[in-house]
Amino acid sequence: MKKCMMFLAAFVCVLMLGACTAVQVSGELMLNADGSGTRKIVGRIAKQDHQDGYGSAYYYFKQHGEELAASLTQIYGAEVEGAGEWLNITVDDSGSDWETVTLSFDFSSFEEYTQRLRALAYNETFAESYADPQITVENGQVTGYTEPTAVMTAIFKSLQGSVMADEALYDERCMKDGEALNDGSADGQLEEYGVELIKPENGSGFDLVADGKELVSLTAVDGMFTYAAAGNTEEEEHETSLVLDYRFDGDLKNGGSEKDGDLLMGAGSASENPVFTEGIDGQAVLFDGASYLASPNKTYSYKEMTISFYYRMDTYTETDTGANMVLVPAGLGALGSGVIDVEFIREADVNGTMLLGKMNSSNWQTQDKLYSEGYLMEKHLSEWHCYTLVYQNEYGEDGAIEDAFVYMYIDGKLAARSRLSAAAGLTYSLGSYDDGSAGDPNGGFNVGGYFENGLVKRGCTGALDNLLIFDGALSEEEVNTLCYTVKVDKEYDPDVVDTVEPEPTPEPTAQPEEKDDPTSTPEPTKAQEPGTDDKTETKDEDGGSNTAIIVIIVLGVVIIAGVAVAVAMKKGGKTR
Repeated sequence: MKKCMMFLAAFVCVLMLGACTAVQVSGELMLNADGSGTRKIVGRIAKQDHQDGYGSAYYYFKQHGEELAASLTQIYGAEVEGAGEWLNITVDDSGSDWETVTLSFDFSSFEEYTQRLRALAYNETFAESYADPQITVENGQVTGYTEPTAVMTAIFKSLQGSVMADEALYDERCMKDGEALNDGSADGQLEEYGVELIKPENGSGFDLVADGKELVSLTAVDGMFTYAAAGNTEEEEHETSLVLDYRFDGDLKNGGSEKDGDLLMGAGSASENPVFTEGIDGQAVLFDGASYLASPNKTYSYKEMTISFYYRMDTYTETDTGANMVLVPAGLGALGSGVIDVEFIREADVNGTMLLGKMNSSNWQTQDKLYSEGYLMEKHLSEWHCYTLVYQNEYGEDGAIEDAFVYMYIDGKLAARSRLSAAAGLTYSLGSYDDGSAGDPNGGFNVGGYFENGLVKRGCTGALDNLLIFDGALSEEEVNTLCYTVKVDKEYDPDVVDTVEPEPTPEPTAQPEEKDDPTSTPEPTKAQEPGTDDKTETKDEDGGSNTAIIVIIVLGVVIIAGVAVAVAMKKGGKTR
């Protein structure tokens, strides 16, 4: 079935008429200190398959352009009292790739703004996660604005339910040129999750203009769009702290400063409870390739970040992509900007399994990657080692980020370093929490694998200990004092380059000798044909030599007899 029905999928960068990943929700707000302004919410309907995973959602609609705009206006008129007096809906169907839907309204006070915005989330079920935006005005200027990402999620999910219930608007078979793009096999997913009919415009996140000043593009952090006017607050110098601290000494508790950070067994795991084993420092959690852990349902994002853990790979797990995931953003959070995953990877065109740190740019299809080149896990199976990744910014005199780098340490020694070319300047995140609008949430990030389409995928087989997350970039000295705290038996040597030897060719198996059958005549081999000089002595060749000797003797006897007869005849002729 073509990708017309966009159900919940790990690599579908989507928003179900407003649901799913927060960083992909698009909003526009012009806000003035006197309470007036204009709000827009923009979505696009895909007309054809696109490289980011969107299919032809356009064909789920029976109406388009002005006709669709009129129907959407009727829906809001029926659901939201007085919406016809202030809500404007436009639909532009002129593009070859997208049909664009825009909801907009003006307001004259902050109270009116929040009332109208909340009214658009008219479905009570979806409105449960809705929370009003907060506006701060000081000295006649807008100095702060916060809006939960759940606001636009609730708005578009409300609209989605109404569209799918209207037979005049919604075509479940998704007909295109007389062909049903949905052959019925996806009906169960449609009923459970709905159709992602509109993709809110991608890339900018949330654009805000306060008091007619320069436009500011906001990115969601911890499920919140946040604006602070330049110069409004003086930031104190940040002191790096250990925010997530998992020692796995018989439990999954977080000993770091981040609240509500305890892990739990991930949905779909083969094991109901974690399995603990002897670790590098006390106990460790053991992964079997079919079970994993999940963090609480929140986003963990920091301006800089250090990730460190001890790991003992017992065996490499064969997976569809070659990856064994240590840390991976949960669900659709993997598509967010600035999210990081850490994995052991065996790529098709590379010999050996390496450690990989990977970070999304603002577009999840473009990533910065750092490999442990020269360090292969095949050479270190059943060994404990400490792996640390440091994501660090470089700042100018004005405090702006000028550059960014990632450093990889193994057992406290620098193994690799790379400049972030695509993701520089972004907030570093372990995952952009999916608020559950696209299905059951399963944490902000997962550990040891993840769950998708009813299966635990890309799991690890080994033991994990002392998983630490710092909200800042540690120096090499700090890596050795805070992360690599327990020396391993076989420390990493940067001067040693691991290689994977080709598998040896097995020696041919010797065949048992066959005894001659005295009743049979051996067939000559090529080496035994007349005219050859093969002098290898075999039983067959000995038999051939004996036969030749007998033939020669017989011929000799015949010749001698012939000569004797001839002489006798000659003598007889002389006596006549």
